[in-house]
Amino acid sequence: MLKLLKTLALTVCFAVISNSSAWAGGVSESPLGAATDPEFLQKGKHLFLDYCAHCHGNHGDGDGFNAEFLDKDPAELSNPEFLAKRSDEQLFRVISEGGAKVKKSYLMPVFGHTLSEEEIWSLIAFIRQLGPTGGAVKAPEGVKTERPAGVVLSRSAMDSFSKWFAGEGQKKEQVTSGELLIMNKKSCLGCHQLNEEGGRIGPNLNRSSFNYTPEWIYAWISNPQAFHPGTKMPNLGLEPQEARAISAFLSSFEPEADDEEEEAEVGIPEDWKQYLSATGDASRGEKIFNNAEGTANCAKCHLVKGEGGSVGPELSIVGTSRTREFLLESVLAPNEVITAGYKTIMILTKDRKFITGIKINEDESGFDIVDKEGKNRHIPREKVKKFKTQKISTMPGNFKDLLEVQEVADLLAYLGTLTLPAITASSR
Repeated sequence: MLKLLKTLALTVCFAVISNSSAWAGGVSESPLGAATDPEFLQKGKHLFLDYCAHCHGNHGDGDGFNAEFLDKDPAELSNPEFLAKRSDEQLFRVISEGGAKVKKSYLMPVFGHTLSEEEIWSLIAFIRQLGPTGGAVKAPEGVKTERPAGVVLSRSAMDSFSKWFAGEGQKKEQVTSGELLIMNKKSCLGCHQLNEEGGRIGPNLNRSSFNYTPEWIYAWISNPQAFHPGTKMPNLGLEPQEARAISAFLSSFEPEADDEEEEAEVGIPEDWKQYLSATGDASRGEKIFNNAEGTANCAKCHLVKGEGGSVGPELSIVGTSRTREFLLESVLAPNEVITAGYKTIMILTKDRKFITGIKINEDESGFDIVDKEGKNRHIPREKVKKFKTQKISTMPGNFKDLLEVQEVADLLAYLGTLTLPAITASSR
């Protein structure tokens, strides 16, 4: 068991709450399939590609794109010696409870609060097939087939957090406690970058205090699936005091300066403050946002409450999740931060055509992208000569020249109305 955590070192991270599941609890209508069952195996494969391949590689060789950013090398799950030394029950426990719980690397996330017991067993079935000899895996009878339900934070719970944050959340002991959890106990650095350390799967957290409101950080890490059921970030089952401490740390975090810079620059330029001081009109901002013939035409790319495009991030609750400063930066300088999952990819095909779009998925068959017109496209891998992820946003970068100060203020006022009723905004 020496490398138990090299069993699946990481995937997604940043997580939350709910009750632990015992591996054989619950009731199932019938026994689940064995590894030879194609549907059971296919389910495990999809889960592996979603949650594990970033670190372990598509074939379990430990060569996922995130592996190079980790302090510990991901396990080579295709290694027959590795598989032979671990029982199915041991694999179940490390996937379900995480590395720290089994006294291995804390970078291995907890998945028992996110995936059902059946899903974890299907993962084990697929992992066994990565080795040269395979091996049948059958889930025990009575395993739970439903995913765990996470905590839903009430308005009173969020009001309590806001009051706590205003009084205690910026004190040194809370910030230090949160730092210890992130840097040494929880699996956050498996997926997220802080300073130069950490994975590259989830959002870079160096700008967390600038980008996110404290309430949003607390609500999200308490139960990410409550806001985005399809997120790859697992629920880590945090206790409320742990979620509070982590929120305190991230809400105060300032990245270290690079060696070549005197200080890390996080904030807005002085000449942008006029946009924040101007009084905006939300109704005018809504018209600017939705006007298909207007200069901005934001709705062409952004979805709000079921209406709009899908090229850019959904903005239905952006007034709750993001600070006004970040929203202003996103309008005037969109290349500063590109939301995770919305980086553009440029593909050169073998017949010398360039194709650009948002990468939705990449697997052995090729690339699934959304082009600038919002159309889904699949580019077969055999037609690709080379590709490159770009560091530019698909959002126009010249709105500072195209929009008046009042128009930008109106847009900010409208975006500020796109909130979740249960989550209040603290005074920063």
